[in-house]
Amino acid sequence: MRKGLIAAGLAGLAAAAIVTAAVAKPAAQAAPAQVAACTNVSLGVLAPLTGPAAFLGQEQLSWVRFAASQYNRANRTRFKVALGDSQLSASLARTVGRRFVSNSDVMAVIGGSTSQSVISSSGLFERVGLASISGSATRTDLTNGQFGTFFRVVPHDGFQAPQIVNFVSRNLRAQQAVVLDSQDDYSIPLSQAVARGLQARNVDVDRESVAADETDFSSIVANVGNDVDVVVFATQTASAAQTLSEQLREQGKNAVVFGTDGAYSPSQYKPRTGYVSSFANDLRFLRSARAIVRAYNRFSGNKAFGTFGPPSYMAAWVAMGAITRACSDGTATRAEVTRQVRRTNTPSILGGRIQFTRRGDVRGAKFYIFKVTNGTYALVG
Repeated sequence: MRKGLIAAGLAGLAAAAIVTAAVAKPAAQAAPAQVAACTNVSLGVLAPLTGPAAFLGQEQLSWVRFAASQYNRANRTRFKVALGDSQLSASLARTVGRRFVSNSDVMAVIGGSTSQSVISSSGLFERVGLASISGSATRTDLTNGQFGTFFRVVPHDGFQAPQIVNFVSRNLRAQQAVVLDSQDDYSIPLSQAVARGLQARNVDVDRESVAADETDFSSIVANVGNDVDVVVFATQTASAAQTLSEQLREQGKNAVVFGTDGAYSPSQYKPRTGYVSSFANDLRFLRSARAIVRAYNRFSGNKAFGTFGPPSYMAAWVAMGAITRACSDGTATRAEVTRQVRRTNTPSILGGRIQFTRRGDVRGAKFYIFKVTNGTYALVG
C-alpha cells in the first residue's frame, strides 16, 4: 500500500491545509481499491446537536465533516459521518451509544462531547472494543481506567482548575469570589476543585449551584455581594454565561464572569468585560493555522467557530488514520482500530503532536485563558 493511503499526520498546511505524515509501510500489502472499500465506514459524532449547547455540537460536527472531506480527498478513502444528538442529556447519549454500537459501519466515535455523555456511553463502547475520541470532555476521572477505549485530544480539569485558581488569585487579585456550578458531571467536580484552590490562596469563596438548563440567574446575582470580584461559572452553555454577566450589570454588581470551556463562543458570550478558560487555543490566534482556517472558511461558508471544532477535527483525523492503518490488509475490526488509536503520534493543528498516555489522555496539552472585552477575545494566559 502506498504511503498516501495510510497517511495519518498533519503537515503541509501552508499548501492546502491537508495533513499527511509517512507511516511505515506494513508487511501485508492491500490494493488501493481494498483500502478504499475498507474505509467506506462511518465516524459516529456524539454531541449536543440541538438544545442549549447546540452551538458547540454543531461546531464540532462541521469540523468533523471538514476533516473527513480533507482526509478522503488526500487519501482516496470513503469515510462518512453518522450523527448522534445527545441534546446535553446523559440518557440520550446512552441511547445514541447503543445505536452506534449496533451499527457495524461505525468504526470509531468522535465524542462524547461532554463529560456526562462520556460517562453514560463509554461503557457501551468498551464492551465491543469501539474507540471513542473526545475533543472536549474534560472531567478528570474519565481517564482513571474505567473506560478502556476512551481517548481525548484535550487536557483534563486536573490542569484547568489550578490554572483558573492561579489566574483569579494572582492576575485578577481577587479577594472575594463566587464559584457556580450547573449541577452536572462536568461542572460539579471542576467547581469544587476551583473553590478549594481559591480558598487555599486565602480568597473568600461562596458556592452556588443552578440547574443545567437555568436561564434566569437573578436570584443568584442577588446573593452576590458588591465586594465580590469574580464569579467563576463552570458551564457548558455560552448563553448562560452571557445572561449571568448581563444580570450582574443590571443589578449594579461589580463582579466579572469567568466562564469555563462551554462559555467560549464569540457569537454568544460577549460581555463588556469577562474571562473564559478553554482546553484549546483559538486557531485564529495562531499564524501556523492561517491556511487551515482559510480552508475551513471555504468549506463551511464562513461559519463562526471557537475552540470546540478544531479539537474534534483532530479527533476525527486520529480516528481516520487509525482505521486506515488497521485496513492495511484490506479488513479492519473495531479492536484493531482501538489499538491503532493508542499508537497515534501525529502533528496537530493545535500545536505539538497528538500522542496518548496509557490511560487515553493526550500528552503535553494545556488550557488557555482569554479576556473578553465587548465581545472581543484576547489570549491572556
